Amino acid sequence: MKIDIFNRYRMSFYISRTEKRYGVCSPLYKSDKHILLWDFDDTPLIKVIDSLLLVQLSYKLPTIYILESSKNRYHAYCFVSKTLQEIIHILSCTQEIDLEYLRLGMVRGYYTLRFSPRKGETFKLIKTLKSDIPEETSPFDVTINQYYTTNKGDKN
Repeated sequence: MKIDIFNRYRMSFYISRTEKRYGVCSPLYKSDKHILLWDFDDTPLIKVIDSLLLVQLSYKLPTIYILESSKNRYHAYCFVSKTLQEIIHILSCTQEIDLEYLRLGMVRGYYTLRFSPRKGETFKLIKTLKSDIPEETSPFDVTINQYYTTNKGDKN
């Protein structure tokens, strides 16, 4: 429904169906530090690997885990403990990262990667980029978020 006000403004209302999602968030539990989470959309796996290897070597990062969330869409996790500014710097230096994901995390002050399946897809661990650098935290230290989307699962 659209309402024109004084022929200068328009107010719109809409009703849409929402879907519940769950995601891993970058802030560590009971800490002001974050883990590294990457999102790559419409990117071939080889480019994802190359981009992550470059930042892994440049920033001396521990093991990075790459999961396929759907065809040509990947999530990556690295169990470091860094400030938000350090996380933003590293993510900004990652080629091929989804720029909307990068921007949204900067605006919100944290990053989230969905782990609830959509359209029957399942997540698969595709590649592990090993490192001699020890992990600084564990999967048990991450925070989980529940959120709702109106996007019917195409991007959220």
